[in-house]
Amino acid sequence: MSISTRPPLYILAFDHRVSLIKMFGENSGQFNGRKVDFADLKSVIFDGLIESLPGLGLRPQDVGILIDEECGAAIARKAKAAGVKLAMPAERSMQNVFELEYGAEFDKHIEDFQPDQVKVLAIRNDAIDADSVALSMSRLKELSDWLKPRPYRFMLELLVFATPEQLASVGGSQERFDTELRPAMMVETIKRYQEAGIEADIWKVEGLKDVAHYAAVADQAQAGGRDNVDCIILGRGAPEPVIEEWTRKAAQVPGFTGFAIGRSTWADSLKALMDGTATRAEASAEIARRFSSYVEIFRAERG
Repeated sequence: MSISTRPPLYILAFDHRVSLIKMFGENSGQFNGRKVDFADLKSVIFDGLIESLPGLGLRPQDVGILIDEECGAAIARKAKAAGVKLAMPAERSMQNVFELEYGAEFDKHIEDFQPDQVKVLAIRNDAIDADSVALSMSRLKELSDWLKPRPYRFMLELLVFATPEQLASVGGSQERFDTELRPAMMVETIKRYQEAGIEADIWKVEGLKDVAHYAAVADQAQAGGRDNVDCIILGRGAPEPVIEEWTRKAAQVPGFTGFAIGRSTWADSLKALMDGTATRAEASAEIARRFSSYVEIFRAERG
């Protein structure tokens, strides 16, 4: 396992679309008598990120955002102009078969924004039929090949879902699945992608309970001379104490260089804002506090 010589990746993720619909209803609708404006809500999140920087002693170029074009185009351009590292998704959200958001014109959208990283979702769900998996893999290979000679780093977000049979094998416990089965499945899936020629520069993975499991993931991600590959953790909407523990353990593994955490950082603050129990300034301040705590934990553990 190699220690990255690149700066840490401290990324605030808010490319979410489906999650916001679940929280507040459709964009431009009404929630508790307030107009729902996803772009405006995302600007509150971005304000929180910028607010966190002085207390952390960080510059804009030391942090990043993961944001979508649909509701965050203006923020993406603002972040890029400020020097904040920019990651943007290329996939159509939460599809069993991988699809590019903008189809054959995906390249125009990437080149228009010039992101530092292009993110796609890679789903491992053994209930999905083999033909669909093969189709997703072939499409991801095409994107990987397109990105390879270009300056955009390829970020693969790996989500592993339990089938009913897998869940039954651990007594129906999601916690046991996450601890006993998911770590090995993550390693197997990374290897499968590598063997298919799908080469990620960054693996964005779900949190794990054991340092040894993080090490196994990083070892596979960097196997075969892939020393420049980074691993980062995602939040999965987990409670703040869980995120802190995942961050603390990931930081103990050299192959893990940071995080891209979303809802766990901002969901409560946006709910409070839309409920009328927090002002805009209070919401962004709480987002800044949570983001800062994750950075501080990672830095402290790393030493």
